[in-house]
Amino acid sequence: MDLTNPNDPPPEYIQAAQAHGMRLRQSAPIKRGPYPIDLPILSYLKSKRVILASASPRRKALLAQLGLSSLEVSPSSEPEDLDKASHTPEEYVAATARRKCLAVYQAALAEQEEQEAKKAKGEPLVEEVPADPALVIAADTIIATRAGQILEKPRSEADHIRALKHLRDTRVHRVLTAVCVLAPKADATHPGYEIAAHTEETSVFFAQADDGLPDDVIEAYVRTREGADKAGGYALQGIGGMILVDKIEGSVDNVIGLPVRKCLQLCEKVVFRQGEDEEGHGSEEE
Repeated sequence: MDLTNPNDPPPEYIQAAQAHGMRLRQSAPIKRGPYPIDLPILSYLKSKRVILASASPRRKALLAQLGLSSLEVSPSSEPEDLDKASHTPEEYVAATARRKCLAVYQAALAEQEEQEAKKAKGEPLVEEVPADPALVIAADTIIATRAGQILEKPRSEADHIRALKHLRDTRVHRVLTAVCVLAPKADATHPGYEIAAHTEETSVFFAQADDGLPDDVIEAYVRTREGADKAGGYALQGIGGMILVDKIEGSVDNVIGLPVRKCLQLCEKVVFRQGEDEEGHGSEEE
């Protein structure tokens, strides 16, 4: 390797050290990539069928970073048609996440029963009968204004621009994420599953027009489509975080779409500590 050639890629640390005559003590090989988190719940779930009832790439990425890289993504087709006027933001987001979780779990069971029936009749199967779902994770994220109004998710570029201008002009808003997890009951008692839920809130402060966020900056950001898959129309960990957001009060992962620590706690609860709370109702938090 020619260390003086600018077209050569930079050498690895050990190669560079040896090239400069540095003596290195023998040590364990350097590990590359992320270190796995060694938690009982993650070790258990890695070999199980885990369904993420969401098409959000950010939620999938957050769980993959924990080690759940083989998630089965199955977005819910349940309509989000709850009346926003008759529900508080907290009630709305919790109910929507729960509906998604139950709908995806029931759909998985129905598909499994259909495949089992075909197998019993000797009909050819396109694929093997899927294993029982060991866990379903669902989440929903909404934005609520200071007045308690639930901001509609933008459906077009023009809606996206209007939404972000509204968030800028109202300065602060609340991001609410509800996560709901479900696991089948080991003893198969009614209702056959253990379910737990949690709603978390983060306050997000947007920059103002005179802080460098005039209309043309918002319009340029929307054209990047970076935040198009977000409930609030911005991506905190990307350009949106640098340009739109001034500060946050609360969990960053909640704004991205999944309160990770609480999600892990709920998973442990429904899998390892079934029946500890209200008997006959599963274990649920709000």
